[in-house]
Amino acid sequence: MKINRRNFLKGLGATVALSTLPGTQSFAYNPLYLKNPKDEIFVFVFLKGGCDALNFIAPMGDRHYADARLTELQVPENAKFTLKNGLDDLDFNIHPKASALKELYDSGNMAVIPALGLSNGTRSHFEAIKLIEQGLTENKGSAQGWMTRYFETISATGALPAVSIGNNGLSAAFAGCSQAISMDKISAFKVIGEPVLQEVLANFYQGETDLHQAGQKALSTIKYLQNKKIDDAHYHPEHGANYPSKWNVKSFAESLQNLAQLIKMDAGVHIATVEYDGWDHHENQAYHFPLRLKGLSDALAAFYNDLTQYHHRMTMVVMSEFGRRLKSNRSGGTDHGHGGLALVLGGQVKGGKMYGEWPGLATHQLNNNVDLEVTTDYRTVLSEVLSKQLDNNNIETIFPNFTPPKMLGFL
Repeated sequence: MKINRRNFLKGLGATVALSTLPGTQSFAYNPLYLKNPKDEIFVFVFLKGGCDALNFIAPMGDRHYADARLTELQVPENAKFTLKNGLDDLDFNIHPKASALKELYDSGNMAVIPALGLSNGTRSHFEAIKLIEQGLTENKGSAQGWMTRYFETISATGALPAVSIGNNGLSAAFAGCSQAISMDKISAFKVIGEPVLQEVLANFYQGETDLHQAGQKALSTIKYLQNKKIDDAHYHPEHGANYPSKWNVKSFAESLQNLAQLIKMDAGVHIATVEYDGWDHHENQAYHFPLRLKGLSDALAAFYNDLTQYHHRMTMVVMSEFGRRLKSNRSGGTDHGHGGLALVLGGQVKGGKMYGEWPGLATHQLNNNVDLEVTTDYRTVLSEVLSKQLDNNNIETIFPNFTPPKMLGFL
């Protein structure tokens, strides 16, 4: 990311003092400052656009599934794509384009939670994304993201405890977080212009407000990275990892590669977000979805293999804002639905297994008789990661008005 007088704010963690805007609300209270003793790394991958979970992983031998969809929008019935340890004695298959993810599943490094999402039934991209990033199920006018509330319960250390990687800017999950930074390429995260500009900015951002602290954070991060003399062009992934470079996944793969490089720098990365959009397939899904799914699968596998030495303290969660309709539409695509899925990867994950409850695909089992029902609230998955991996039990502070049910047990 190039930073000059005009776009310097893009790298700031605070969203221009959002908490001072009228009508906004902070849910944080009596924060308990706890240092995470295990120094865990949590990576949140958000598939924006509404990924079709039923074209990703689906039950086999279900006539309701076969009857509702075009053949090319179904997961093939082939034994080599079957995921062992499914749910309710059902066989679930994964799309053949996600073969790299199946390898991670079979090796015990990945768990699958189907029928996951928001419980309020929204089919609006904007509303669903906003609520998930805020950690809510209804709009409370919050100025904070759920990751911001998490950081208010710990005492984070390191140069980069909170970071959004990619060209979409800071994730709204970090809204109001003065410790968070957004960047595209590591080597480009610097002040462009006269050398004196960095000194001028340092003087300008002396103060105690969220904006001042965020400015100081951005400048200190720039200085830290400058001292490391980063060279993106000559980065060499480890353990045979091969990040895909095709047009449909290049940006996402580069973001993951940059994140891997940051983690290996031991810069104190604690929570990181990466987005992969383009999943809104209302038409011609048979062409677009397999390309995007293969890109996702190959990029995640490359990132995971590149960071083999960090598996013992790294957890990844992959999810979308919602799934798609069971029935395909007349344009060869699927419309906005309800239940989606989540993938959880990590060395501590009890992988090679599916978790949760499968609601079924008969008409009377569907949400509004058309969509996969949500049986696992998305916050249940995040809460299990927070409590079991990050040793943080302030769940009701981080996710207001939410008491997690019994843990799923994937950790």
